[in-house]
Amino acid sequence: MKTADALNLLIALEERVARIYFRFFRLFRADPVAAQCWWDLARDEYGHAGLLTMIRELVAPGADCGEIGTRLWSLVETVEHCEQEARNADSLGRALELAIHLESSELDALGHRIVESLEADLPPGAGRTFSTLGAHHGRLMQAADRITDRKLRQRLESMLGSIQEP
Repeated sequence: MKTADALNLLIALEERVARIYFRFFRLFRADPVAAQCWWDLARDEYGHAGLLTMIRELVAPGADCGEIGTRLWSLVETVEHCEQEARNADSLGRALELAIHLESSELDALGHRIVESLEADLPPGAGRTFSTLGAHHGRLMQAADRITDRKLRQRLESMLGSIQEP
């Protein structure tokens, strides 16, 4: 797969994830903590899409992205599944489960990988936007604290603990 094609797909996936999070913002905006979490997550995902759009302009025509291309297709399935599930998510717990599933996917890691591969052409720290996992983790933890079901909250916290930085 060509790097420009991989970037096009990553941009589309980042925007789709942002729309999921924005849907959750609208759904839970009566809860200020949860609403802020979803707003910030959507903003970060749109930021990733914007950065990747800028980077796409720097990619040499015909550049090959290596093994990243094949790994992208499993992300398409993950995002499509989460989009379908998000349409029916009516509880904060279910929304958080979907967000954790998305955050534990390779989406940010692959975006970060492409940014790193073009590092020589970018200003220092250009890929910093993909280093938001700690912030995302914290936001999701704050929202999970709103869950009154102790077992569900513990499961969400356990899921959050298993997410790795790209």
